[in-house]
Amino acid sequence: MRNPTDARLTALRALVRSHQGPITTRVVQNLYASRFGAGQWQGKARQDLAQLVGEGLLVVDDSDPGRRCFRIAQRNGTSQ
Repeated sequence: MRNPTDARLTALRALVRSHQGPITTRVVQNLYASRFGAGQWQGKARQDLAQLVGEGLLVVDDSDPGRRCFRIAQRNGTSQ
């Protein structure tokens, strides 16, 4: 059986492929709560989003200083 981190990242990558619009920590928290049960998902959501940024799958969209969100990275490193 795969470990919990792999399961979360697999679910998050599927969300990234299917989600329209920006991806926020709240969107990921809701995904995790629906997939893996209620819990404190904020820290794990942020950690997993940071990992996908590090992998080049997402880019941070900080155009609104009051709201951090993520967008799918294009091949040239810009957001979609």
